[in-house]
Amino acid sequence: MNTTYNVSLVNLDANLRPVAGSLATIERPGISESDLRTLLLSLCEIDAVENAVAEPEIRVRVRNESYRILTGQKKLMLFDAIRRELPALVLTVEEAMAELNGSAAAARHAAVLQYSDVIPGETVTQPTPVHSVERASMPRLVVLGAAALALVGALVYLQLGRDRPIAPAAFQPVTPAEAAELQNSLAGVYMTGNQPGQHGIVFNTAADVKLFELGALAAPRVVYASGTLGRTGSHLALATDQPGGLIEVTGHDTLTYGGEIYRRIP
Repeated sequence: MNTTYNVSLVNLDANLRPVAGSLATIERPGISESDLRTLLLSLCEIDAVENAVAEPEIRVRVRNESYRILTGQKKLMLFDAIRRELPALVLTVEEAMAELNGSAAAARHAAVLQYSDVIPGETVTQPTPVHSVERASMPRLVVLGAAALALVGALVYLQLGRDRPIAPAAFQPVTPAEAAELQNSLAGVYMTGNQPGQHGIVFNTAADVKLFELGALAAPRVVYASGTLGRTGSHLALATDQPGGLIEVTGHDTLTYGGEIYRRIP
């Protein structure tokens, strides 16, 4: 019997184009393996900037399992939506399909049985779950641990610092009317470059800003910020609740933040 999958498209339209802040999730129940593979291939091809801005994902439910799938640098990140403590797997489309249709787990089970035949009398335990910690190398665990600590620190900082923009004494907020007008001209995506490790700013309004960093394999790391528009001397600037100083408007379609220059993406 062919496996079918219940799929939800999050921050994606029906044509698999990223949609930032999508209000509706598109449901695709009972699709075939071939159709799911096509969806995953399309997800991998999403532009890095659009991926950072919209944060699209595909959710898959099959058998008694549920997964979240994100993309970054032409790879897929498979998260177990039930056992959320497990680390993501970074996979190709075919590797992800093997996890979803169960063939990867079956192959691991067969390998365990073959091992038990080689060593008579050896007690064989049940195969470990699909996302076993055995599959993660020690360096990967160390990196994940460090990332978890950094995330906890970031969450604490955000909780304590949210809605308290950091600004120097010379910073003077603009009036609400002027801020509303300026926000329209500033709205857009600004980047230092499009290579892994480089940074971007998504400015929607002063209260809705995203700071992101492009990753080599993983999805872009995103920090949400809010702040207040104002001026320091002749420069328009945004004082945010994030470290790094003011986000200054230093030229036409150009921002400066944390010592880096960001240029607007057309």
